[in-house]
Amino acid sequence: MQLRFRVISGVVVAAVAVGCSASASPTPSGSASEPAAASTAPVETAEPAPAAFADGKVAFSSERGGNQDIYLALPDGTLVQLSDDPAADAQPVLSPDGSRLAFASDRDGDFEIYVMNADGTDVTALTADTSGDGFPAWSPDGSRIAFVSDRDGNAEIYVMNADGSGVARLTDDPANDFAPDWSPDGSRIAFDRDLGGVNFEIVVINVDGSGQVQLTDDPASDQSPAWSPDGSQIVLFSDRDGNFEIYVMNADGSSVVRLTDDAADDVAPAWSPDGTQLVFVSTRDGNEEIYVMNADGSDAVRVTNDPADDGDPSWGA
Repeated sequence: MQLRFRVISGVVVAAVAVGCSASASPTPSGSASEPAAASTAPVETAEPAPAAFADGKVAFSSERGGNQDIYLALPDGTLVQLSDDPAADAQPVLSPDGSRLAFASDRDGDFEIYVMNADGTDVTALTADTSGDGFPAWSPDGSRIAFVSDRDGNAEIYVMNADGSGVARLTDDPANDFAPDWSPDGSRIAFDRDLGGVNFEIVVINVDGSGQVQLTDDPASDQSPAWSPDGSQIVLFSDRDGNFEIYVMNADGSSVVRLTDDAADDVAPAWSPDGTQLVFVSTRDGNEEIYVMNADGSDAVRVTNDPADDGDPSWGA
């Protein structure tokens, strides 16, 4: 689960270092220096959405169309396919106002960061580098995007303006850094750092690159941090208890609490806009599906139901 999540629907930059997997092989389709052509995507009926989706919509990636594309689950239970490209489109993240999505795609031969409108139109490449770029994350005001790139030799956290200009490197460490997420006040970015083997830890850094603090210290894999909307907590997934489960801790790393307890893997947590619920990915029903649960871990509900794998959920306005 970890390798597949990291390479295909988690850390796409890892695909550059270890070689793309069979289900996410690069398929060139134009130049990264030019906006990609938008396609007309079909609309299909999804499983009934939880009532909480009335507060927003959930973007995710899925292989249900034969390769990895971006989908949007709407409050009325419909599912809109936003991308339709023979390459792999992954890691969709809704902008703070819900009008756009940033995502990673290898449609130009290597993974780059793209943006598109929330209806799938106006697809535009933001990065154009021969390295791998992935893990986009919007700043709270929507003016900047943090992302991961190995353009300087290993995976580091970078920030850029929302139009792709002003790229700046934030971290500089021999270890690989992944999965950035902005604090609600826009002052800090949390991410996970690969310290070797299976040991990933959660780290926080100021947006100017100062004040780096490691929040977790466990020999297991602590990954994919996400700040709560009020900034008081960080949710993550970890295998510290034997398999991947969802955990939450205070924003300073204290009081780590396990939220899920299932023999399957639970990964990729993200908060609802009001902070009362969490969306995540689980294999508890045989393959990767999207689930929603209360912020205390209760009342988990499956949102998607398809033989193909669904991942990378992002809950937005």
